[in-house]
Amino acid sequence: MIEFLNYLIVSYNVWFTAPLAIVFLLALFRLATGAMDFGDVDADVDMDADLNADTDVDADMDADTSTQGPSFGDVFGFLNVGRVPLMIVLMSLFVTWGIFGLIANALLNIPETPNRVWISCIIAFFCCFLGTRYISIALSKLFPESEKAISDVQLLGLRGRVISGQITTTFGTARVQVPDGPELTVSCRVEPDGITPVKGDTVILINYDPTKRIFDVKKSEMDIR
Repeated sequence: MIEFLNYLIVSYNVWFTAPLAIVFLLALFRLATGAMDFGDVDADVDMDADLNADTDVDADMDADTSTQGPSFGDVFGFLNVGRVPLMIVLMSLFVTWGIFGLIANALLNIPETPNRVWISCIIAFFCCFLGTRYISIALSKLFPESEKAISDVQLLGLRGRVISGQITTTFGTARVQVPDGPELTVSCRVEPDGITPVKGDTVILINYDPTKRIFDVKKSEMDIR
C-alpha cells in the first residue's frame, strides 16, 4: 500500500494524480451534500474570473476577429459548454488529463527518465481536450437542458436569463425557456457596440452562428420573473 501511494505522489506522476484526486474528492463532497444536480453548478462556478479578465482584452480581440486565433467561445464550443454543464466539462478535463498522462508515463518509461515528463504533459494536454469533447457529446444526452427539443435557429427571438458573470463579445451563457419545452443553457455573445448584459439580466436571442455554435444576443428591457 505504501509503495502504491509513493507511486501516486512521485514527482512525475503527481501532475496527473492530483487532478484525479480533486475530481474524486469533489464527487465525494457532492454525494455527501446530496448536490448531484450538476446542471445548476454553472450558475456559481460560471467563469466570473475568466469573463472579467476577458473583458480587458475584448477591444483588442474584436478589432481583428477575422485574423485572430481561436477565442474562448471557440474553445467552449469545442468542449460543448452550454450543452453540458461546465462542472461536468471541467471534471472530464481533469480525469482525461490524469488518465492519459499516467498512460503516457508508462509507455514512455518515464520512471527511468523523469526529466522527460514534459512529453507526457503535451500528450495529455491534447488527448484531454479530444477526450473531453467526445465525452461531453455522449453526456449531453443525459441533461434536459441539452436536449434538442427544437433546432437552434428556432430559438431566435426567445428571451433568456444571463447565468454567467456577464456576456462579452466572445462568450457568455444564458438559460432560455422553450415554450412548452425544457429550459436550455445556451452559449451567447453581444455585438461590439451592444450593452454588456450581466448575471440576472434578460437578453433576446437575435442571431445564431452555426460555425461557432453561439447566439448573438441583446439586452432586453423586460425582465424574466
